[in-house]
Amino acid sequence: MELYINNGWTECYGNSYIAEAIAWSETGNHASIYTTGVTAEEANAKLMNALRELELIPQKATKDQ
Repeated sequence: MELYINNGWTECYGNSYIAEAIAWSETGNHASIYTTGVTAEEANAKLMNALRELELIPQKATKDQ
């Protein structure tokens, strides 16, 4: 499975920004994940948090680590 994330894909539609991530598998399956926010930064932050919650990317390191 390959995961593609690009902050440049975040676009404004109406009054919202939409961030996107795409996952492709070697067997031809794919999935898209979208998040929205009032700003591009908010949409991107929500996307990264969703990907962490789904365990598709590592959790942020804490100060104790």
